[in-house]
This record gives sequence, structure tokens and C-alpha cells, in this order.
Amino acid sequence: MAGPVGSLGWLAISALTAGLGGWLARGIGMPLPWVLGAMLAVALMALASGRTQRQPPLARRLAQGAIGASLGLYFTPAILAQTGALAPWIALGAASALVLSWLAAPVFQRLANCDGSTAIYAVALGASAEMALQAQRAGADAAVVASAHATRIILVTTSATLLAGLVGVPTSAGPVLPAGVLPWPQLLVLLAGAAAAALVLQRCRLPNPWLLGPVLVGGVCAAQGWNARLPDGLLVAAQVLIGWALGLNITRAFFARAPRVLLSAALVTLGILAVCLGLGWAIARGAGLPLMTGFVALVPGGMAEMGLIAKAFALGAPTVTAFHIVRIVTTIFLTQPMARWMLATGWVRA
Repeated sequence: MAGPVGSLGWLAISALTAGLGGWLARGIGMPLPWVLGAMLAVALMALASGRTQRQPPLARRLAQGAIGASLGLYFTPAILAQTGALAPWIALGAASALVLSWLAAPVFQRLANCDGSTAIYAVALGASAEMALQAQRAGADAAVVASAHATRIILVTTSATLLAGLVGVPTSAGPVLPAGVLPWPQLLVLLAGAAAAALVLQRCRLPNPWLLGPVLVGGVCAAQGWNARLPDGLLVAAQVLIGWALGLNITRAFFARAPRVLLSAALVTLGILAVCLGLGWAIARGAGLPLMTGFVALVPGGMAEMGLIAKAFALGAPTVTAFHIVRIVTTIFLTQPMARWMLATGWVRA
């Protein structure tokens, strides 16, 4: 085990690698460069060297906080009214996540050859950390569940970004924040309020507190007429941290741990993405949204990552964020009773 100096040095190398990867990706025109470039650079470093230094938990929280505050600033009163009109479609999106989890569980169990509880929580389309905790409490294999969710998040983030980049910005792109940056006094108030809200939600054990709290505070600020955006440098740093965290999952140990589990998770995720493309088209048609907005609103990626994609490609960040908030909260509260029902009825083998 490396000493403190070695660990700190490797942490600095990882951070620099992530930043350099994002910068290079931006230079070659890669979509969502600061996320995907950082992810690929850190992954290549981990695979080549055989070791990584775990990212400090505070780094991920700060990144989520900055992204959440930025997304919250979109929620002006007019945008809130528009999002409220989409409530039936948002509810349908959450219901489709539960149905997809229900359909995917026996497929994953057969492919990965695992017990029923593990299969259910491995494909549940909710917050990955919360699903791993619920799996552990249910006596499932938490390592398999965590690996499956890491595979899902990486595949969904990469696929949705590349597809959005190919399709391009829609003609009805949705709300765009003004070019002006928040003045420093307002920025400090926003960030302090976002951190306080995140800590309160974390203490209340709500899901994704470091994203949801800042989204709420950003929305309150938008309602008060704070019609501006966060500094670009702050959002670039947040994206690099998100990409860095994703890249840390792609290691030699990750591939060697259970290749059959990873392949099963990848195949199931690709199937879910295909279904989400069809459902996204139907919801986009019914709700009058661009196709890519409907798709990114439904795909089961991380809330922060999907919000970033929606923001980067002008897909209607408030709409996408609202869909994912409701999906994650619904899945967190209903996966446990759904798991008991699936085991009791024999839908998956116990």
C-alpha cells in the first residue's frame, strides 16, 4: 500500500490526467468533451498502470452541487409552468422505468447466472448507490449490483452523448440561459445555499442530496429573477470531476472481477437503450418535444450526467431533469416491494 505522499501524488496525477483528457477531447471536437475525455483518459491510465487513487467523495459532491445549481437556474416561473404541463408524460416515464426493470430482471438472471435478488437490484433503473445499499440489505450480491450499475452508467452516458452529437441541436431547443454570468455576491449566496440544502437533504437520507438540494436552491434563485448562469470555469471543473469519477470504474480489476456479469449488464443496457429510443419517440410525439429530449429524458443514466447532456446539446435541461428526478425517486421507493412480488410470483428464481 502506498504511503500518504504516494497516495497524494497519484491523486494529483489522476486529476491532471482527467483535465488533460478533457482538454484534448475538446480540441478534437468530441461531444461533451470534459466528461468523456476525462473518463477515457483516467480509464486508459488505470488500465495501463494497473492502479488508481480513489477520488475524494467531496470532489464528486462538489461537482454534483455545481451541476445541480446550474440546472436549477433554468427553472424560471415560465419554465416551471411548462414542466408542470408535462406531468402525465413524466409519470409515464417513471412507470416505464419500473416496467423495464421488471422485464430486464429475468433476462439478466439467465445471462449472468445469479440469484433473483441480485438480478432485480442489478437492473433496477434507480440511483446506483441506493440500489447497491438496498441490495446489501436484501442479502443480494452487492458487488455484482455495483458492477452492473457502473456498466450501465458508463454505457448510457457514452451512447446518449454520441447519439446527441450525431443528431445535433434540435430546432426547438428549449430554454437557454443568458450570456451573463452571476455576479460574485449572488454566486456565493447560491453556492452557500446549495451546500446547506444538500447537507439538509443528506441528513434526511433523501436520494442524490448533492444534486437535488442545489437544483431546489437554483430554482428558488431563478424564481427571484436571477437570470444568469454559473461561470464557465466552474462548470468545466465539475464536468472533469464527473468524468474522472466515471473513469475510475474502468480498471483491470473491473474487467477481471466477473466478465460474465459485465457482458450481461452491457447487453441488457443496450436492450434498454433501444426500448428507450422507441419510448422517447412516442413521448416526444405526444408531448411535442424534440426526439433527443424524449430519449435523454428516459435513458437510465445518472441524473447529473443526463442533465449535462441536456444542457450541452440544448435539449431542454429542466424537462430532462424533471423526468430523471421522478424516475429515481419512484424507483428507490418501489423497487423493494416490487422485488418481493417478483420473487413471490416466481418471475425471477430465488
